[in-house]
Amino acid sequence: MKVKVISILEDNYMYLVIEEQSKQAVAVDPAVPHRLLEIVKREGLSLTAVLTTHHHWDHARGNEALLKEVPGLRVYGGDDRIGGLTDKVTNAQELKKVFCGHEYTIKNLKFAMLVEPENEKVKEMLSWARARDDDDKPTVPSTLMEEFEYNPFLRLSEEGVQKFTGKTDPVEVLRALRKEKDKFKKPKERLPPHAMLALEWGLLRP
Repeated sequence: MKVKVISILEDNYMYLVIEEQSKQAVAVDPAVPHRLLEIVKREGLSLTAVLTTHHHWDHARGNEALLKEVPGLRVYGGDDRIGGLTDKVTNAQELKKVFCGHEYTIKNLKFAMLVEPENEKVKEMLSWARARDDDDKPTVPSTLMEEFEYNPFLRLSEEGVQKFTGKTDPVEVLRALRKEKDKFKKPKERLPPHAMLALEWGLLRP
């Protein structure tokens, strides 16, 4: 099995999880359905299901269009607000790899560096992420084991993280981290959905 990472919109990812022998595929967050179907056709795949992580338009928007184009398609998700939902998922299996929905790795690692400036793993990962960005390559997937080494939100009991927040209780540490992250280099204003669609379809130049 392999996972194909597909960059879309401003900083989103959608994915194709492909069983290489049968050529069957499951799409994750296919917000740009026409592009997904082009890839499915080009690679000779059979799209059998969609997994939607949450209901936001830049993750769930393509479901209805895919249901019209692909007979028998199943759309899985855990939220009744997800458009085109056919099967509600109530339990999740343990994740060995983590595939995020946006390309925020460099920004997140810069924040991690602010929190733990002496963390060598953060420095290593930031250098690696910048090199990936220079080569126009995605930084996903990661693993939970890796994230525990550099993601401050998973390091609430570490001395450096507690020193940064001035708190020791994990809940208070998390609350302080979230507050600081919200203030940290706020992302540039996103285009409205109709403008993002026009850009994706090539009607506007970036």
